[in-house]
Amino acid sequence: MHEASIVLGMDDLAVQEEVLHFLDRLPGVRVVGAADDTSTLSRAVREHRPDAAVASPALLESGDLDGAALFVVAEKETTSALRAAIRAGARGFYLWPEERDVLARDAERAGRPRTEQRPSAGRTVAVFGPRGGVGTTFLATNLAAACSAKDADTVLVDLDPFFADVTTALSIDDEAAPTIAELAPVANELTGEHLERVLHRHPLGFRILLAPHRPMGSGLDPAVVTASVRALRARHQVVLLHLPRALDEPTRAALEQADMVLLVVTLDVLALQDARRALEVLRASGLEERCRLVLNRVGRGEIVPDDAERVLGLRPVAMIREDRAVRRAQDRGQVVAGRSTPAARRVSALARRILDEGRSA
Repeated sequence: MHEASIVLGMDDLAVQEEVLHFLDRLPGVRVVGAADDTSTLSRAVREHRPDAAVASPALLESGDLDGAALFVVAEKETTSALRAAIRAGARGFYLWPEERDVLARDAERAGRPRTEQRPSAGRTVAVFGPRGGVGTTFLATNLAAACSAKDADTVLVDLDPFFADVTTALSIDDEAAPTIAELAPVANELTGEHLERVLHRHPLGFRILLAPHRPMGSGLDPAVVTASVRALRARHQVVLLHLPRALDEPTRAALEQADMVLLVVTLDVLALQDARRALEVLRASGLEERCRLVLNRVGRGEIVPDDAERVLGLRPVAMIREDRAVRRAQDRGQVVAGRSTPAARRVSALARRILDEGRSA
C-alpha cells in the first residue's frame, strides 16, 4: 500500500492545523496541500491529484474533485452538514476530534490501488432468521462490524421495510438520513454513485443502507432490491443482507443474489420447525446449497446441536454461545464485535470464514 496523498480544505484555520498535525503523523498518509476556501481547494486538487480530500462542510461546493475520495470533517453533526456531505458524494462524515481514529483508518485506505478498494465482484451474504427473536439482527450487525475490523470494505443492507431493526440496533436516530426507499425512482438506472449518496457510515467503519424510517405498506419493490444488491456487490468486498422473516418476493429476490445464506436458528422446537419449513421453500427455489446453519444462543438444554443437524440436514458453521454481554450491548445500541466475549469471538471466526471463502471463490 502506498501512502495516501491528502489535500485539506478547512474554513476554520485552527481546526485545519489540528487535522494537519494529526494526519501528518500517520505512517500511511501524506498531506500534500491545504486550503481555506473553495477556489483554493479546487486548485490544490487539480495540481496535486490526491487520493482524497478532507474538507469541512463549508467547502463542499468546490466542484469536481477529479476522482479523489471525499471525507467530510465537522465539529458538530447537523442535518444540513450531513445533507451537504451526501450531495457531494462523501465517503464518510467524521466528528472532530471524537472520530479522528476512524478518519485515520479511512484516509489510509484511500491510498490503496483501486482494484483492491473496488473489487469487481464482492461477496453477498444474506442473514435470514425464519423465526423472530433468533438473533438475525444481532448477527447481521455484528458481522458487519467484524468484517470491517478485518479490513474488508463492508456494507450492511436492511431489507426489512416494516420494522427496520438495524436502525434501532445501531442507535441511528437521524430521521433525515437517506434510506433504500429513495432508490425507487432510479431503480432502472441505478449506479454505484447513486448508492454512495444514500449509505450511512457507522463509526466502526462499515456502511449501511437503511430501511425506511416509516413502515412501507406495500413493501419493497423486488426490482429495487435486485438492482441495489448488484450495484453494491460491484463496489464493495462484503455485502451483508439483513432479511425479514417473511419469504415474500423482495426477500426471495435478495436470496437469489446471495452467494451464501446464513440460516439463524436457536435450539428450540419452534425455531427448528420454522427453519425446516423455510428450507423446503429454499430447496424448491434451488437455493438450499447456499445455506449455512448458524446456531445462536447455544447453552445447556434438552435440545442440542446434534438435534439441529439431524432435523435440518445441515452441519453448523458457527455456534454462538449464550452471552449476557450481547443483551447489554443491544440495549445501548452497540455491537459486541471486537470485544473479548464468547459471542464476539464466534462472530469474528465466522467473519473470517466468510472472507476466506470469498477469496477462494
